[in-house]
Amino acid sequence: MKNYDILGIKIKDHSVREALHATREYLSYNVPSVVLFLTRELLLSASDSDEHKDFIEEGAEVTMIASSDIFRAANVMDKGREREIDRNMYLKGLLRMLSKEHRRIYLVTETPVEMDELKSLLGTFENALQIAGTYDEASIDAVEDVTNDINTVTPYVVIAVLSGNDGIDFTSAGKKYMNTRLIVTLQPEMLKVREDGSVRKGFMAKLSEKLFTRLAGKYKE
Repeated sequence: MKNYDILGIKIKDHSVREALHATREYLSYNVPSVVLFLTRELLLSASDSDEHKDFIEEGAEVTMIASSDIFRAANVMDKGREREIDRNMYLKGLLRMLSKEHRRIYLVTETPVEMDELKSLLGTFENALQIAGTYDEASIDAVEDVTNDINTVTPYVVIAVLSGNDGIDFTSAGKKYMNTRLIVTLQPEMLKVREDGSVRKGFMAKLSEKLFTRLAGKYKE
C-alpha cells in the first residue's frame, strides 16, 4: 500500500494483489468492511467536507482509485498500476472470487436504469454471480429500508452505486447495521465498460479529466 495526497485528502492506494488479499480476509469477518472506489467527482465533492475526508481516510478499509488520471494527479508514473486501474482488475478479481465461492451479493442503485447498467457491468466480468436481492431507488433517506431488505437475505457482499458524497453518507450510516461482510461502493460514471473492463469515456469525461488534473496540480502549488 502507498499513500498519496490529492486535493488535501490522504489516499491509501492498494495494488490489486493487496486489495484482493485484504478482501478475502474481510469476507471472514462478522462485521462489514468497506471498499470505496474513488472517482474524480467523489474526490472533488469530498474535498470541501472534513466528514467525508475522514471517511475516505479512515472509515473505508480499502480505497481503490477508479481512474488513472487520479493516479497521475499525484505525480505518480507507474504503467503497471495504471493498467490495473484502467482495466478494473480489482473488480474483475473480486467478482471472480465471489462467483467461484458462490457468495451471495445484493445490488443497490439510485434508479432502475442504473440497476440495469450495474447488472450489465457485472455480467461483462462474470456471468455466474448469485444475486440475492436488489434495491433500485436508494437514497440517504432510504438507508433504513435498504438495510432492512439486505438483512432479510444476509448477503456476503453489498455492491452499491451512489453518486458523490451520497455514497459516503449511505455507506457510513448503514455500515453499523447491515448484516453483510463487505460493502463495495461504486460511482455511476463507472457503470459503462468495454469488454476489457475499461470505462467508456465521452467528451465530458475527458474534459473533466483535464480539469481535475489541472486543479490537483494547482492544489499542490
